[in-house]
Amino acid sequence: MSINEFFNHSNLSVGSGLVSKFSCLVKKNRKAVAKKLFRLSLGVSLALAIASCASIKRLIPISELKPEDLEPRVEFIDQQVVEVETSQIKGIDAEQVVKSYERLLNRGNPTIRREALHRLADLTMRLAEAKMSASESSSQSNLTPAMRDASFNKAIQLYQTLLNEHPDYKAIDEVKYQLARAHSLNADPESSLKVLDQIAVVHVESNSYVESQFRRGESYFVRKQYQVAEKAYGEVITKGVNTQFYDKALYKRGWSLFKQSLFLEAQQDFFKLYERLLYQQKHAANKNKLTDDLIVDTGRVISLAFYNMDGADSVKKYFETYGRQPFEDQIYAGLAELYIEQERFQDAADTYMGFINRNPLSLSSPEFHSRVIEVYRKGGFPSLILPAKESFVVNYGRQSAFWQKYSGKVIDDLKPLLRLHLDDVSKFYHAAAQKSKKPADYLVAAKWYREILATFTDPQIDSQYRFLLAETLTDGGDLLQSAKEYEIVAYKNAKSKFSRDAGYRALVAYQGVTHPKNATTQEKLLPSILSGLKFSSTFSNDAKAPEILSRVAEQQLSINDVQGAIDSSNKLLVLPAKPNKKQAERAKIIIANGLFDLKRYAEAEVAITQLLNTVQLSKKQRAEFRQRRVESVYKLAENAKAENKLDESINLFLKVKQLEPSSKIAINAHFDAATLLLQTEKWQRASQLLESFRKAYPKNELSKTIPEKLALVYEKQQDWNKAAKEYITLAENQNDPQLAREGRWRVAELYLKADNSKQAIAAYKHYVWTYPSPYLLSQEGRNKLVELYEKTGDITKSHFWRQKIVEFYAKNKSENNTRTTFLAAESKFILSESLFSQFKKIKLKLPLAKSLKKKRAAMKKALSAYNSIAKYNVAKFTTASTHKVAQIYHLLSKDLMASQKPKGLSEDELEEYGYLLEEQALPFEDKAINFYEVNAQRTVDKIYDDSVKASINELKLLKPAQYDKSERLEALPDVHF
Repeated sequence: MSINEFFNHSNLSVGSGLVSKFSCLVKKNRKAVAKKLFRLSLGVSLALAIASCASIKRLIPISELKPEDLEPRVEFIDQQVVEVETSQIKGIDAEQVVKSYERLLNRGNPTIRREALHRLADLTMRLAEAKMSASESSSQSNLTPAMRDASFNKAIQLYQTLLNEHPDYKAIDEVKYQLARAHSLNADPESSLKVLDQIAVVHVESNSYVESQFRRGESYFVRKQYQVAEKAYGEVITKGVNTQFYDKALYKRGWSLFKQSLFLEAQQDFFKLYERLLYQQKHAANKNKLTDDLIVDTGRVISLAFYNMDGADSVKKYFETYGRQPFEDQIYAGLAELYIEQERFQDAADTYMGFINRNPLSLSSPEFHSRVIEVYRKGGFPSLILPAKESFVVNYGRQSAFWQKYSGKVIDDLKPLLRLHLDDVSKFYHAAAQKSKKPADYLVAAKWYREILATFTDPQIDSQYRFLLAETLTDGGDLLQSAKEYEIVAYKNAKSKFSRDAGYRALVAYQGVTHPKNATTQEKLLPSILSGLKFSSTFSNDAKAPEILSRVAEQQLSINDVQGAIDSSNKLLVLPAKPNKKQAERAKIIIANGLFDLKRYAEAEVAITQLLNTVQLSKKQRAEFRQRRVESVYKLAENAKAENKLDESINLFLKVKQLEPSSKIAINAHFDAATLLLQTEKWQRASQLLESFRKAYPKNELSKTIPEKLALVYEKQQDWNKAAKEYITLAENQNDPQLAREGRWRVAELYLKADNSKQAIAAYKHYVWTYPSPYLLSQEGRNKLVELYEKTGDITKSHFWRQKIVEFYAKNKSENNTRTTFLAAESKFILSESLFSQFKKIKLKLPLAKSLKKKRAAMKKALSAYNSIAKYNVAKFTTASTHKVAQIYHLLSKDLMASQKPKGLSEDELEEYGYLLEEQALPFEDKAINFYEVNAQRTVDKIYDDSVKASINELKLLKPAQYDKSERLEALPDVHF
C-alpha cells in the first residue's frame, strides 16, 4: 500500500486528537504540513474520481456488470486543513528541542527516557512531514538543519525503540498508530498494516481502535481481501455507532459483501445506510456534499445488487418481505436507469412497470409510465410504444380510478401527459391509416379524435382536433360529414387558427363529391369554381385566395375557356392578397400561352419575350417558351426564303440562332443560314458558320455533311492545311473504303501543296501503311516520303523508304511499270552508295594481307549491289552502276600501289616489293579499264549521260593514245560482270 492509499483516509479534521498533538510540536511549519496533507488527500480524491468516471464510461454499453469489475465511487477523504492555534512561546528552535530530547535520552531515569523517546519520535515525524511538504513545493532552501536530518526511518526507529523498551507504556496504542503512519509515509504499507493489525487485536479499548479498524478495512478492501475487510468494518459498526466512521463502515461493509456476491446481506447494510442518509439530508442545517454523494452511490449499489440478483423481481420480493418504504420509487428508478445505461431497455421498462403494478395509484406512476414509453422509443421497440400509450390513457384517463381519486393540481399536471399520449395514439392511427390507405383505418383514428374532443373542452383544442377529425373523415370516404366538420371549425369558431384552413379543406371536400357518370366536365368543375370564388370573396385578404383563383383559371383552361382563363389570371394579379411569385408567374404564363394558342403571333412573341425576361420558369417551361418564340421567327425566315429574299432569310435564321442557340429550330436555322451563304458564294462567312455549327453541335447529323462543305470552301480560299483536315475527317467517317482511300491521298496532296512537310510525311506514311494496294500509287507515296525526308535532311529515314521501294518492287513483279522500275533502280543505286563509301574508306596497311582481306570483302558487297542494278534495265542507273564498278577496281589498284611498305627493307628490296605490288594492282586496273570501256561503247546506242562521260574521261587518263583524241570511238566487245 502506498502513502496515499493509507493516509488519504487519515483523520485530518479539527476533532482528531492524534493529529492535533502532532501539529503542536513544530509550530513554525504546522500550516505548511497541514496544507501538504490536504493537497495530498485532494489529489488522491481527484485521481480516484477521474478513475471512477473512466470506469463508468466503460460500462456503457457492456453485457454484464460483475461485482469484481465495480468499485465504490465515494472515497472517504477528509479535506479539512488542520488549524492549530499559534503558541504564545516565541523563538523556539526545533533543532534545540531535538538536541534537548536527545540529551534526555541519556539520563538514567527510565521515565524521562520513555517520555523523551515519545516526544522526540513525534517531533521527528512532524519534521519529516514538513520536509516532505517543502520538497514537493520546491522550497528546500528554507529547510532548517533539524528538518534536513529528520526522516520517517528515524521516527520509525524511535517509535520501535519506545515499544521495545516500554511494552506496557500507557499510550502504547497511540504510539503504534503513529508507527503505522510512519511506515505508510515511508512507502512501507505492509509494515503499516501489520501494526494496525496489532492495534485491532490487542487494543480493543483504545481510542484509535475504531479508526484503526476502519483503516484496516480500507487496506484489505484495496487488497481485494473482502472477507477480512468485512470483519474489520463490522468491528467499526459494532463499536463505533456514535463515531464518524459508522456510516462509512456500513457503506464499505456493504461493498465488501457485494464483492463477495452476497447481495442480500449487502442490501441490509445499504438500505440501513440509505435510510440514515436520507434522514440526515432532510434534517441537516447545511448541505453536505459527502452525504449527497453517499446517497447517490448507495442507491447505485443497491441497484447493482438487484441487477445481479433477479432485477425487478428481486426488488418486488424485497419490499414484500420488509414492507413498503417511502423511497421505493427511487429504488425502482435507480435499477431502471442502470438497465438503460446498459441498453437493456426491456428490463428497464419491466422495472418501471413493476413499480406501477405494485403502486397503480402512486403519484410517481404516471411519470414512470411515461418513462416506459421513452425507454421503448430509445430502445427501438416501436411496436410497444403504442400499447403503452393506450395503457396510459386507460390507467390515468377520465374514466380511470386515478382520475377519480385525484383532483386539482395532480390532474392539471397529468393533463399535458394525457394529451400528449392521446395525441400520439390518435396520430399513430391516423398515420397508420395514411399508410394502409384503408377507409376503415381512418375511421379508427376518428374514434380517438372524438375521445380527445370528449375529454378536453377548450375551444382551441376543439378546433385543432375537430380539424383532424374532419381530415380522417375525408380519407375515410365520408366527404359530406367531413365538409360539415370543417365548416364548424371554419365558421362557428372563426377566430380559431384553423378556421381559414378548415374553409379551404371544406372546399376540397366539396370538390371530391362524386358526380353522376353522365355529367359533363363543365358540370363537374363548376361547383368547384363557384366554391373557389366564395372562398376568395370571404377571405379576400387570405394568402390562399390567389391560389384558389389560380386553380379556377386552370379549371377554365380544362373546359377550353381560354379567354376566361386569361381574364381570371388578370384578376389574380390585382387581388388584395397579393399572389406569390409562383402564382403571378403562372398567371403570366397562362396569358402568354393563351395569346399563342389564339395564333396572335406578333403579340405572343412580345408576351413570351417579356415572360422570359421577368418570370422564373422551370427548365422545361423555359425551353417550351423559347421553342414557341423561335418557331415564330423561323416561320418568318422560311417565308423570306420562299420569296427568294435570301439575305433577309439569312438574317432571320441567324436571329433564331441568336435568340435560342440551343433549340432544335436554332440548330436547323444555323445550318440553313450557312447553306444559303454557300449558295451566295460568301465563303468566309459560310466557313465561320459551318465551323461554329460543328463546334456547337458535334453529334448532330447535319455535322456529318460539314467536312465536305468546308473542304470545298477552304479549297476555294486556297487554305490547303484546313482543307486537308476536312478530308481527314471525311476519310475517317467514310463507309466506302475506296472513297476513304482516295480522301487520304488527297490529304497528303493538300499538305504537300501547303508545303507542310511534317503533316505531309504523316499523311503519306498513313496512306502507304494503310493502303498497300493499289501498288503503283502506294509506291508513289513511298517515293514522296523519300523526297520529303531528303528535303528535311533526314537521310536515314529517306534511305528507309528507298529500301521499302526496292522491297515492294520485288514483291509486286507483275504490277511494275517503267515508273516503278525507275524508282526501284534509283533507290537501289543510292542505297548502294553507302557500300561504295565503306569500301573507299578502308586503307591498306600492314599487315597487308589482313587489311586487303577486309577491303576485298567490302568490295565484294559493293560490286554485288551495283551488279544487281543492271536487272532493272534503266539506262541512267546501268551506266552509273558500271562506272561505279570501274571505280571500285580502279581504286583497289591505286590503293595497292599506295599501300604501306614494310619497314627495314633495303633499296633493292623496296624496288622488288614495288614490282610485286604492281603485279597485283595491274589486273584490277585492267578490269577498271574494261568497265570504263563498256560504258564508253554505249555512245553507239546514243547513250551519253554523265556516267558515260565520266568513264570516257577516266579512259583518257588511262589510255590516252586511244581515247584522248577527237575521232569517233569504235564499239568495244561486250564485257560481262
